[in-house]
Amino acid sequence: MKQLLLGFAASIVSLSAMAQKGPEFPKGWVMYLEEDHGVSTNFTSSPDLFVSGLRLSPQATVIPGILRIGATAGAVFTNKKLDGTFGPNVAIKLAAPDVKSLGTIFNAQLQLEYLWGTTSNQRLIGGFFHVEIGQRAVIGLGIHRDYVFNYWWFQGGLGYNLLHKKKVLEDPMK
Repeated sequence: MKQLLLGFAASIVSLSAMAQKGPEFPKGWVMYLEEDHGVSTNFTSSPDLFVSGLRLSPQATVIPGILRIGATAGAVFTNKKLDGTFGPNVAIKLAAPDVKSLGTIFNAQLQLEYLWGTTSNQRLIGGFFHVEIGQRAVIGLGIHRDYVFNYWWFQGGLGYNLLHKKKVLEDPMK
């Protein structure tokens, strides 16, 4: 298990090093409003639970092209209850494919987070594999471990960057 985790960490570092060519993860802030849906299971004969959430994730670029840190706060509906979650997160850019004539259009990133629940003492650790498109939207698949209640959460979702700046095109006739 230790070798598997070490190999995983080494692959993330090497992918991150290869992804430094593109202009993705520039200095500044992003703030994604994300919705996600999925299932919560403890892999027993008991029924799996539906999970739905709406979250806000502001992040600041700490190392341009590599790393963002931030926080997550949101509402989660599961087990017929509405709960809040909040906690820190970190996003590591894994890859940014370069399209010859267009530059980089998207990047792949790993967002890791630790979340606390507001009413039911949930403690979630996990994250999302995100594909960020044009620094406007994200599509993601996530997995979290609720180690207090012994559940695994599997989710998929979409998000939109509320701080996206529109590019101003200059008039070529000036």
